[in-house]
Parts: sequence; C-alpha cells; structure tokens
Amino acid sequence: MKYLFIPTDRVGFNSYQESISHTTYVINQLLKMNVPVCWHYGGFSFPSTSLWPEGHYYQCGFSVASTTEVAALLSSANILFDHIEELPRQSLTLSHPKIALYDGSGAGPEFSAPLAEVMNMGNFSYEMISDTEIRDGKLMEYDIFLVPGSPDAGECYYRGLGDRGFQEIRRFLKEKGNYMGICGGAYLPLSSDSPKNPYWLNIMDATEDEDLDFWHTGSAFVRCRIDEPDHPLFAGVAAGKTSSVNAVYWEGPCIHILGDNIRELGHFESLLASGAVNTPYWEMADNDMADQAVHSYYNPVTQPVFDALMKGKTAFAEGNYEEHKVLMISPHPEMGNIGYQTRKDSLNFLLVYNGLFYLSAKENQ
Repeated sequence: MKYLFIPTDRVGFNSYQESISHTTYVINQLLKMNVPVCWHYGGFSFPSTSLWPEGHYYQCGFSVASTTEVAALLSSANILFDHIEELPRQSLTLSHPKIALYDGSGAGPEFSAPLAEVMNMGNFSYEMISDTEIRDGKLMEYDIFLVPGSPDAGECYYRGLGDRGFQEIRRFLKEKGNYMGICGGAYLPLSSDSPKNPYWLNIMDATEDEDLDFWHTGSAFVRCRIDEPDHPLFAGVAAGKTSSVNAVYWEGPCIHILGDNIRELGHFESLLASGAVNTPYWEMADNDMADQAVHSYYNPVTQPVFDALMKGKTAFAEGNYEEHKVLMISPHPEMGNIGYQTRKDSLNFLLVYNGLFYLSAKENQ
C-alpha cells in the first residue's frame, strides 16, 4: 500500500511546513472528512521515499493512504508531503473528538478566549461548557474536557461548580474521557492533605507545596527542560535527546509529584525575563498578552523566587485517573512565543494541538 507522509519536524524555531496552525487545520479537515490519519513521533527512518530515494530521517509527521483526492487537497493547501511505501512502527490513529472548553465563572473570556482562538486556527471542533451544564451532566457528551487558566489557584472553579460539578468531572474521567488543563486548569486535578483542600479535585498523586497561594510566584518568560522528548506532547517541539521550550508563565502550579499515577514530562529550568529581571530584550511583535506578562504585570517573578520555588519543579505532567489521561501544563502555550516569531506563527501552539491530538488518539498495535 502507498501512503502520503506529511512531515512536521522542527527546523530551528520553524516547521517543515509553512504554518503550524495551517497544517493542523488541514489535518483536522481530513479527520472531518473521515479520512484515517496516523500520527508518528519519536523519530524514525525511511529506507526510501519519493523525495529521498536514498532514505531519510524524520522527527515526526502524519500519514494517510495515498489517494488522488487527498493528494489534490494537500497540494491545493500548500502542504509539503512525501510518498512512502510503509509506515513507521510507532504511531497513533487520530480521531475527531468532541471537546468541551470550560467557560464557567472561574474561566471567563479573558482566559478561554485566547485558547479558543488557537483551536479555531487549528480547526478543532469544540463547544463552550458552563458550570450549570457540567452540574447537569452534559460533560458526559464529550471526549475531552479542556480547562484554561484562572485568576487564582483554582478555587474560583469551585465557586461555580460546587460539589456536584466536581463529582461530574470525576465521573467523566472515570467513565468517559480525558482531561487537559493549562495554568489554573493544571491546579485543578491536584491533591492536598492535612487538611484536604476542597478547591481541587484531589485525583492526582501530586500537589503544589504552597497550596492556594498562587501569589508566591508571579509572571515571567521561562525556559522549561523537556524530560520526555519522545512524548507526543512534544512532537515537532523537541528535537534530539535533550530539548527545552521557552514559554510565558503566569502563576501556574509548581507541581510536586508524590505518587505513581502521574509522571513528569518537563520541568522549570531557568528564568529568562520578567518585570523584575533585566535580561536580553525580546521584541513582542503582535503578542500583547506576552508583553503584559513579561513587562507590565505587577507581580513579576524574581530570581530568588524562581530559584527557591520554581527551579526543578514539574511544569508539564501526565497522569491517569481510572484509566483516562490527564495532561497538566503549568505555563501558557496558547500565549505563544516571544521574540523569534509573531504570535500567529507560534511553535508553542503545538503544545495545545499535540495535547488534543494525543488525548483523542488510539495506539496502533
């Protein structure tokens, strides 16, 4: 059988493709057309391809069965693709999931809107879901529950959801789907003890040592070390056995792993810039959110705070709850990059796109 392979390798700060968001848009277009799409990651070599008869190595990419219709669509969309004879062994089969984007009282438009914008650019289908709808059981109609940031350490979610809403989220994770949380959404699955914090779901063997005191850090531009570069979350972001990612951080959890149902995917490594730190200058271009986080916010991360409370702590994690996946991302990938790209071309958007693809995929045998 012949296949079309769409490489999405990282080349410096860019992709093989012209646009990360546009490539993701086309992949989702194929999925909406019920075209089976396989996702490959972790690095692999082809003995021969149409572009590279002598063989070639790729970091990651997508494959589809070779048809005239799909080839024409990819060509018209200006997507670079190769012709291959066999697929890499390690792959995931993608689906087109129903995504519920939390838009309750704890995550108003200022938090959900940037994330919705990034998903729109990538052609993901989603619906906003309110506190009342979650309490009424509507979450069970979806495959992925996506929780954006919040103005605190997650306690505002409880304000709208209450015990009933939290019970429905746990029921969803137990019986139906997967979870992805960013910043405040990464606080929500955490656990606490002595006394138990009622504002978290208490489902992960992990905590934030400062509990609800999100003020203990601040806002900044940080570098995170990727601990599992072959994880699908970092496909097209990591390259090689050691990689890092620079991201906007805004008072997200410094996750402290305590047990076995969660593992670290990446950790905070260094402070790059904040309103309190005089470091090399970055041109913010069209990224107003990043500009505010790094330069203007009144609670900037200082070097002593970073060294004492953030350095070495988990920034990216994957957990499991009742056999369903929980992705937790402390920084803000939806806020994009700083300095080397405009926001609309952000490499960091891949962390959103990859996370959603990963939570929707099935592993091939």
